[in-house]
Formats: sequence, C-alpha cells, structure tokens
Amino acid sequence: MRFSGKTALITGAGRGIGLATAHVLARDGANLALNDIDAERLNGAAKELSAHGATISEHPGNVMDDAFVAQLASAALDAHGKIDLLLNNAGGGPPNTPWKSFSETPPSDMRAFFDLNFFSQAVLLHYVLPGMIKQRYGKIVCVSSISAILGQENGAPYAASKMALHGLVSSVGKEVARHGVNINVVILGNPPHPSRTPERQAFLDSLSHLDRVGRLEEFGKSIAFLLSDDASYISGTTLPIDGGLLVPRLNE
Repeated sequence: MRFSGKTALITGAGRGIGLATAHVLARDGANLALNDIDAERLNGAAKELSAHGATISEHPGNVMDDAFVAQLASAALDAHGKIDLLLNNAGGGPPNTPWKSFSETPPSDMRAFFDLNFFSQAVLLHYVLPGMIKQRYGKIVCVSSISAILGQENGAPYAASKMALHGLVSSVGKEVARHGVNINVVILGNPPHPSRTPERQAFLDSLSHLDRVGRLEEFGKSIAFLLSDDASYISGTTLPIDGGLLVPRLNE
C-alpha cells in the first residue's frame, strides 16, 4: 500500500491513461480527486474505481478554462484536505479544432492546442504547488507525447504544445526540489486508441521494439512509479514510455 494516506489529483481521469493510473494508485491505497470534461464518463470511472475502497471526489469541467482550474485545485483540497500527487494528464486535440498542415492552421487554432496541452497543465501546477511546498511533499507527473520529440505531420501545434511541457518541468523542478516536491514529465509512445484502423494499428506495432503498442496498465504502472516514493531521487527529468520508439531500428 505504497500510496496509503496519499491523495492524488488526476485530470483526464475518465478513460485511458488517467483511468489506468487511477486504478494503480487506488489499488495501492490512494484517495482520488478526479477530473474529466465529460461528467457522465467521470462518474462511470469513479464507480469503477470505488471497488478499491478509495475515497473519491468528482470534479467535472474543462481544464482549458483558467477559472475552472483554480476551482478544481481548491475543490480537491476542500474534499481531501491535501493534494500529495498530481497527474497532469488531460490533453490531445481541442474540441472542434481540426489537425491541418501548419500553413493551413489559423493562429486561433494554434492557441487552442497550447491552451489544452500546455497552459492547462501550467495553470494547475500554479495552484497546486503552494500547498505541496507548504507540506514539503509532492509528486507530480506531466504527460507529454512522442510527437514532441519526433514531430508530427499535420500536427505541429500539438507537438509544439507538448514540447513546451519539457521546458516547464525542467525549470519548475529546479525551483521546488529543495521543498520536497518532485516533478517529472513522461513521453507516451502510441498508447492504444479505439479509433485506430487495423492497418494503422499494425503499422504502429511495427515501430516498437516489442512489436506492439503499450497496454494502458503498462503506462499507468510507469506513471505510478514516478508518483511514488520509489522515485524520490528523480526530478526535473523525462521518462519515455514508448517501447523503444525513440531508438531507431537501424539494422532492419
């Protein structure tokens, strides 16, 4: 029960990586403050996670709204008395914002990608960090993407907004480590997604050294490691969870 007595705030917790990590944390004793933009989906996830016996609070809302993010941090603190762990997970493509070539993407759409993938995480950090510094304990993971490192055709704003997280984490890490707060960023390499065609899935499988994309529980366990005291001497750095995607297979 390595997270016994700890409270974790997780954004984008209704499905995917957020939900998978929440299962690991709750199973090992953590209480959960969960956020997702879809209230119904969030409620379903909370009911699923309640099987672990965790105390759970639900906070539906859009993390692209700065006022809501401030409210989220305050409400999570009110519900649980403290925030020990933060998984800054919400991200992806903003609603009604198509992925286009850079030359075809209007500045307003570029800003939307940054609002979702960078500013939402930075603003939540801003509101959560003071409490962690005061209690001299905190573990934070921000979620980036392999696109930040390799780039993404017809996805430049997404890749750039994810890359900005790396500068944020390395900088904030230098400021807060002496206060007992660890912050790291993970690069996710092709987690499963229900929208993929079999052909796309086969192509992505071929890129990994393991000849498959990662399973959600594998991503969740790796993130949980960084949120645990087992990673107490790791801060301000990047962990790729990518099955070797960043290492070219030069002999094939």
